[in-house]
Amino acid sequence: MTGGPRLNWGLAAAFDPERAGGVPPDLARVFQVAGESLNLVARPVERFELAGTLNGHQGHVRSDRAKQNFPAIFALAAAGRWAREPLRSHSRAAAASALISWAEAYRPAGNPVDEWFFVPLLQAVDLVAGSLPAGAQSTLLNWAKEFAASGDRFFERVAGNSPSRASNWTARRLLIRTVACTVAGEGAARAAVPGLLRGFVARNYPAGPSGEPDGRTFDFVQRDALHYHAAAVQPLVEVALYAPDLVGRDVRAAVLAGLEFLRPFFLGQKEHVEFARTSVAFDRERRDDGNPVFRNAPWDPARSRVLLRLARAAFPEIRGWTEQVVDARYDPRVKLLAAIYGEPQRRAGWP
Repeated sequence: MTGGPRLNWGLAAAFDPERAGGVPPDLARVFQVAGESLNLVARPVERFELAGTLNGHQGHVRSDRAKQNFPAIFALAAAGRWAREPLRSHSRAAAASALISWAEAYRPAGNPVDEWFFVPLLQAVDLVAGSLPAGAQSTLLNWAKEFAASGDRFFERVAGNSPSRASNWTARRLLIRTVACTVAGEGAARAAVPGLLRGFVARNYPAGPSGEPDGRTFDFVQRDALHYHAAAVQPLVEVALYAPDLVGRDVRAAVLAGLEFLRPFFLGQKEHVEFARTSVAFDRERRDDGNPVFRNAPWDPARSRVLLRLARAAFPEIRGWTEQVVDARYDPRVKLLAAIYGEPQRRAGWP
């Protein structure tokens, strides 16, 4: 993996752990998590069973438990890239061990509802693979390649007129595919991403009441829920952060419109009762099972905090109405991503 990481790492790409001066606070917090996780034991499972299952389903519970230490693996990889010695070497070894355990046990099936949780692990592969021996490097890069290929095979089996092709499923698939093929160095697969993004936003942003697209997504129309609207927008925001060269102006404009659609609801100027008219029976099943996300209750603007915090970096047009999301109440990975891609006035300690 010559040349180091292949994803866009913003300000962190130029960070020199040996430079004089302090470590930026958000990176220091990630290093702290890494230091606390050096003895991490990965417990991979062969498959995730999240899509289409209720929270109490045995496979769902097992999958949730298996991914609990994904944030720590990401922190170890970040420290393995940017920390000073001896933490750097110790963290890199721990991250590599965990990632190889997963790569040897988990075979990507291509279902994006299950596998978008692996994006932090694919980012971790990007950070550490280049510094590993050839065999370990090959194992991890082939695993990343498999995520992209399995997603393609999965969607080849989905009917052309399926709602999945216009919904958050495809948004998540495109995020996984973009990250995976970039990390794996799959140039041809990566070159196809801009066209796939354009085709998706053409389907995912239908006309509103005026007859013209107004930023609402197919997910919002189908599920009558801002929860799923945000789920369709966030993956493309992340693509714009990690692979900005693949996001053309038309796609940026569509994603920005999706963010702006949230504005009156986020600011409390409008209220939306979630899932009141959803056309998806599983939404009602989860509501009846007691899942609080699916209650017919007003949407809570706090649910969009991570989306808007990350989006401020790639879409400065929204900063004027999202200032209240800029605080410390995020997990270490989100805080680090916000810092390395974020606004100049928020880049405390970065070169």
